[in-house]
Amino acid sequence: MTNRTVARDLLAGLPSRRRIAELILSDTPSRDTFAGWQHFRATRGLLVPAQRLSALDWATLPLRRRDDYDTFRQMTNVNLPLQETPMEAKVSRLIDRRLTANTRKKGDPTLAGAMVSGWGQHGKTATVCRVVAAFEDRWLKLHKSANPASVPGTVDLHSPVVYVQAPVTATPKSTCVTILNFFRAPSRSLTLPQLVRQVAESLRDHGVKVLIIDFTDRP
Repeated sequence: MTNRTVARDLLAGLPSRRRIAELILSDTPSRDTFAGWQHFRATRGLLVPAQRLSALDWATLPLRRRDDYDTFRQMTNVNLPLQETPMEAKVSRLIDRRLTANTRKKGDPTLAGAMVSGWGQHGKTATVCRVVAAFEDRWLKLHKSANPASVPGTVDLHSPVVYVQAPVTATPKSTCVTILNFFRAPSRSLTLPQLVRQVAESLRDHGVKVLIIDFTDRP
């Protein structure tokens, strides 16, 4: 086996230098917008660390790719994937079952929700977003990315999932405005009843099946 072949095997999974630069310099849109959520859904799980190397193997790499390896490993180390735990698995199963059951209900205006609470930095948002993104993947595949309840002649975006962030001190009015901002829908000068009606119409027109409200006390 040649040195070049050995190096190629050791670098399996390591992106090119150009791709690493793109990952570092690219902006990540906020997921509390339609474009941002779709970006999250499409790119989640793609940042996979390159394989771990021993000091001896690392020393055999070409100098240029050695730097690339160090940079990419550092990047993936500060963007670690969600750690799977028994609690994370239990919460994911509960949410997935609830979402599936809600899409099967017919004629019932009341749908069951779920509240995930706990200390900060324990993976609540990451867990919910990951399982809901997987649900959206299945829903879009089932309906060939089209809104099954769309009205002929309309051009509303199809967004099965809406993710918004709101402070714990949010009011009903500010929460409605936050939801409408996801679609960049107008909300200025609307009264609370008008906002509630506008939110209901937006969720229906865009084919929304899941609304995630991430309450946080962080600025």
